[in-house]
Amino acid sequence: MPEGQSQTFYHSLLRDEGPRYEGFDLDSSRVSLDLALTYDALHQIVARYMADFGLSKSTYNILMLLRNGPKEGMQLHDLGEMLIVSRANITGLIDSLEERGWVKRLVDETDRRVRYAQITRIGERLLDEFAPVHFQNLCVLMRGLSSEEKDVLANLLGKMRQSLAAHTDECVRQSVGTGKRSKE
Repeated sequence: MPEGQSQTFYHSLLRDEGPRYEGFDLDSSRVSLDLALTYDALHQIVARYMADFGLSKSTYNILMLLRNGPKEGMQLHDLGEMLIVSRANITGLIDSLEERGWVKRLVDETDRRVRYAQITRIGERLLDEFAPVHFQNLCVLMRGLSSEEKDVLANLLGKMRQSLAAHTDECVRQSVGTGKRSKE
């Protein structure tokens, strides 16, 4: 289904089907849908040009964390906690980055169980090549918004993240016991 058609379909579905359910709020559902559609569109574009550099969002995120973190490197556990995109198998991601020569592993001299990752010069050069392309592409992709609109959007998204954090437990409590599948 082409992009415009899918957006129309899902918005119609919300308007037509949503009111059947207790607690339905069209505005909240529409914001959630539009956020998901926007993220998906942005993700597909960014993933496409990241792949040209051999990067994924997770590997780029790790390289940026290592480049801007402590010079001695970061513990793998801490990297996993700080990932924006996914808390995927950090060991597998580091293995991949190490195979490419972008990262090296270090063992803590005082506690041999502790592993660190550190960006290499090759990894730093990759970021130096990729970053200008990435930031230029983001400018192009956001060209339809004024500076003021970008500021408003960033503030609204921050406010939404605060609301999500504040109400996560409430949503989980409400869903306990109600998420059971119907028996057919």
